[in-house]
Amino acid sequence: MGQENIQQTVDRVLDGIAEKRRAAMQTAGQTQDKGAGSPKKEFQEITLKFGKGCVGEEFQGRDGNRYKEILVPNPDKNDHRPWQTFVVKSNHVHEDKFGKGMWIKLPSEGHTTLHRSVVVGEKPDGRKEWGTEKTRVSNAELKKMVEAYKERPRESIKGRLAEKKAEAAALKPAEQTQDRKKSKGAEL
Repeated sequence: MGQENIQQTVDRVLDGIAEKRRAAMQTAGQTQDKGAGSPKKEFQEITLKFGKGCVGEEFQGRDGNRYKEILVPNPDKNDHRPWQTFVVKSNHVHEDKFGKGMWIKLPSEGHTTLHRSVVVGEKPDGRKEWGTEKTRVSNAELKKMVEAYKERPRESIKGRLAEKKAEAAALKPAEQTQDRKKSKGAEL
């Protein structure tokens, strides 16, 4: 009799486990159906392209991660303030396939904080006192700022070839023409 009681108890426990498993599977199926019915927000990224000269040295942050500073050139050539910067993780900065530039991907709906060193005053000994100015911009606006170099008009020498030829002709001294009848020997 003891053996039958043990077998009945084991069967009851196994049936209970099977019932709980079916209930869990059914609940998981319902949550998947709910997720499929709701609109999933699509994650979009934008790519920022910039020159190698705009990438600062790698450093370790307080949190232990490695970061790189990216410089944002001033769009106006007459603006001589220090360039703005932002920081991204080092493994997010990539070299392009041609080896001349760098790129990173950022979320298109996100924001980035830009930092710029500014003079906030003067110390008693006459030296400038520096502070940091922070600006928060959308990543789409950041892309425009970083890639502003693409918008600048570029002049090529080929486009100014006629002008350069006229300049060169004006600078040439008048050529001395030799008498072709005389030979070098007779001239001496």
